[in-house]
Amino acid sequence: MSTSLAALKFVAQKRPTQIPAVQARRNKLVAKLHEQIQLVTAKKDGTNYAPLHFRSVRDRDTGEIKRIELPKRIRPWFFTSDNGKICLQIKYGSKVIDISGKSKPTIELANADELIKTLELIKTATLVGELDALLESAGLKLRDGFVK
Repeated sequence: MSTSLAALKFVAQKRPTQIPAVQARRNKLVAKLHEQIQLVTAKKDGTNYAPLHFRSVRDRDTGEIKRIELPKRIRPWFFTSDNGKICLQIKYGSKVIDISGKSKPTIELANADELIKTLELIKTATLVGELDALLESAGLKLRDGFVK
């Protein structure tokens, strides 16, 4: 074995076939928080943030299905209030999550820098697992909306 590979730690670990539901919820929220951070950063810099995603479209003439890249529409979770402050609501799917637990789901911030720091803080808290109970209840509320 070469000396560069000797520094690596090899283990006999089997890859899991599926991730636990709690981890899937965390990953979903973290991905959306990352998009919001990118959106705020782009607005602050005066640029536009529109990641591309693939969409299947049927060609009218040939009937053939083609995959084309289109810009993904990202709805901001933040808005400017009447008093000029930036307000942030964390969403899981279409549901607003009340992180405070006091029926106050909106976070009031002074500027875009503070907004980015707050989104990063919530992202870190999500990865650690502090929001697992809120994500589970939000997931159940979302699932109840699909029941006929």
